[in-house]
Amino acid sequence: MLTCRAVWKKLAPLARASSTVCRQNVRRAGWNNARTPLCVPVAHMSTGPVGGGGDNLKYALLVGAAFVSGITYAVITLKGDQKRHVERMTEISSRKQKSASQIQTEPPAPLETILEAAAAPDAEAVAPSETAEPPPAADSKPSLPSHAPYLLIGGGTASFAAARSIRARDPGAKVLIVTDEPDLPYMRPPLSKELWFSDDPSVTETLRFKQWNGKERSIYFQPPSFYVDAEELSGAENGGVAVLTGRKVVHMDVRGNKVKLDDDMEISYDKCLIATGGVPRNLQVIERAGEEVIKRTTVFRKIDDFKSLDKVSRNTQSITIIGGGFLGSELACALGRRSTETGLEVIQMFPEKGNMGKVLPEYLSNWTTEKVKKEGVKVIREAVVKSVSFKDDKLEIKLKDGRVVRTDHIVAAVGLEPNVDLAKSAGLEVDSDFGGYRVNAELQARSNIWVVSKNPVSEYRSCLGVLFVLQMLCIMLCGHSAPFWSDTFLVHVAAERSSSAMCSSERMKSLAINVGRKNEKRA
Repeated sequence: MLTCRAVWKKLAPLARASSTVCRQNVRRAGWNNARTPLCVPVAHMSTGPVGGGGDNLKYALLVGAAFVSGITYAVITLKGDQKRHVERMTEISSRKQKSASQIQTEPPAPLETILEAAAAPDAEAVAPSETAEPPPAADSKPSLPSHAPYLLIGGGTASFAAARSIRARDPGAKVLIVTDEPDLPYMRPPLSKELWFSDDPSVTETLRFKQWNGKERSIYFQPPSFYVDAEELSGAENGGVAVLTGRKVVHMDVRGNKVKLDDDMEISYDKCLIATGGVPRNLQVIERAGEEVIKRTTVFRKIDDFKSLDKVSRNTQSITIIGGGFLGSELACALGRRSTETGLEVIQMFPEKGNMGKVLPEYLSNWTTEKVKKEGVKVIREAVVKSVSFKDDKLEIKLKDGRVVRTDHIVAAVGLEPNVDLAKSAGLEVDSDFGGYRVNAELQARSNIWVVSKNPVSEYRSCLGVLFVLQMLCIMLCGHSAPFWSDTFLVHVAAERSSSAMCSSERMKSLAINVGRKNEKRA
């Protein structure tokens, strides 16, 4: 390729000169032909001075000379390249032979010499350098922020909603969420509903489900890329939300505006939100029953509980759910629908006369119970557990009325206890009746401390409780159709609009109407 390019560079000027001469001859011929008669003897066109035959002969000689010169140059170049290639290969082969002969003639070093050379330290490496700085000590703990303008204790829905609202009002805010769970903030309701109805066999890993509008999403509120690393929060120019997972706040200094983590690290704050939620209850008869019973009991609350119960439901013959509230009835429907495919026996027992008997009026509770039975669940009403024991590879549940239920696994869904572990160290008041933190109407426990935990108690406690229920029902009316519960809530709201059974005063009736109107406008 290189040779052809070099030849072309040599011949290009000659070709351009030849084409120029050819064009000049054509012009001259045209001019001469314009002055000559149409009938010209043939002899004059090839030999006379009028036809320009001398110029054509020069052009032919020039082209021929250029062609011969190009061929000669190409031959000479190819021969030179071939000669240089042969000389180079000869030199390389002679080097290989020389090095091989040196290796053969050189005597091998004794083993003692090799061992001494390997054991002897490098003098330059051992000698201390006067100018070199000592290496920095390795820090086993990450450099976490020692101060957070906004500190949110707890990694649930309340904390994430608060962080989002803070960032909406203050785009440069730096928010730190501290949670004892290993996961980023996520939604808990799908753990007992939508995830169980997924067709994806790897749902326990993906944790994705279909929403009421048909779109698929993850139970996590935001992907990891949404958050800022906790180590980089202090230096973040535009602020952000950081989540410190697997850490628990064990002590709170209200006067000093700082908290202590379970690894003795302290973080100060300007404003703090306590959103620790609740701790799932368990029956005392189960806690006293022994290790074998506790090992076969699930207290459903977190992602790990969903994964373990999903595994149990695929490898066991019967599961008994104790509890007739929202969580127990949701799990009963979910497992009952799976029982039609796997042959799993699902039993639900509770002390009330019907499902959600503490929330719904009796006629709606009975309707809900029939709905659960249609899902393939065996419902045992007015069942009070007396004792639980492990016999013959089965759990034996004895009721106070003498009935006995044998099962392989128990799911305890008997409610939540408010998590008030920080109350003692922080000096915050706890209500003796409801068990939650005492707050004012703005959910403040102190001037710069807010509480959005399980059962926050204020002077408007009853109003806040009913308002929450009514808002949830109106959200259902605005289009949310969660599995099974949407039908229940629609019937519930229709009935309560006529009877107003939940509203115990004229004030609460007007409150219910106002909430309903606001949600209708949104819809």
